[in-house]
Amino acid sequence: MESERDWERLGQAFAEARKEADLTQIEVAERLSVTRTPIQAIERGRQPNGRPFSKVTSTMRTYARLVGWTEESPGRILTGLEPEPATASGEQSAEHKSNLPPAIDLELRSGKTLDSTVVHLGSDDDDSRIIVVLKGAEDISEEELEKLWQQWRRTRRHLQGLPSDPDVPQST
Repeated sequence: MESERDWERLGQAFAEARKEADLTQIEVAERLSVTRTPIQAIERGRQPNGRPFSKVTSTMRTYARLVGWTEESPGRILTGLEPEPATASGEQSAEHKSNLPPAIDLELRSGKTLDSTVVHLGSDDDDSRIIVVLKGAEDISEEELEKLWQQWRRTRRHLQGLPSDPDVPQST
């Protein structure tokens, strides 16, 4: 288990990499689609509630990609190693980057894809839709998978029940 000092070292490494990339905490937050609070917490090495982190979060992995590291780099730093440049592990090159926000791109590439659905919001002529992708851990247990499926079935029914026509005020 990592010590408080390990998390602080990781936070310092993130802050230094951010400054080398000539980014502010606010710019990082905007690019990761989060508020400034998690960025400040990561760089302090403590959660917003003041407790040390207990695991590398998806925001940390996305932040690592933003500053040019591999997604595994936060874990490497916690064990006393140096961050690994993203290009060294064959991560996406600049010409193949997704046009999705980095946090969404990371979530879509990580974990095991279990299911997906498309919910059309408009009429047949309207292409508005919500795309939902159900992800799980690569090593999800059968018990966890069954629980997740039950939650997903309920949620999917609600999503598919969304009206496709715009809300029209009821006349009285």
